[in-house]
Amino acid sequence: MAKRNKIKEEGDKRLITLVEKLQNEIALQKDLDQTTLDMSDDNVVASKILRAKYTFLYNEARYRHTKFSGITNAITQ
Repeated sequence: MAKRNKIKEEGDKRLITLVEKLQNEIALQKDLDQTTLDMSDDNVVASKILRAKYTFLYNEARYRHTKFSGITNAITQ
């Protein structure tokens, strides 16, 4: 049973890292989007893909009941 918990903890850490990374990318992209006058279709598609990845991973973390107590608001209960 301890091995199973260890594997879950490692998976949770990886998941939290990915969610935080995507949050930072989305925040950076929001700042850039505000300064861009005309976004290309490629940028719009890339933005939608980034948000879809974030939404999927965030929902997965919530489903797994991942707990996070860091500086950012990656996963909240």
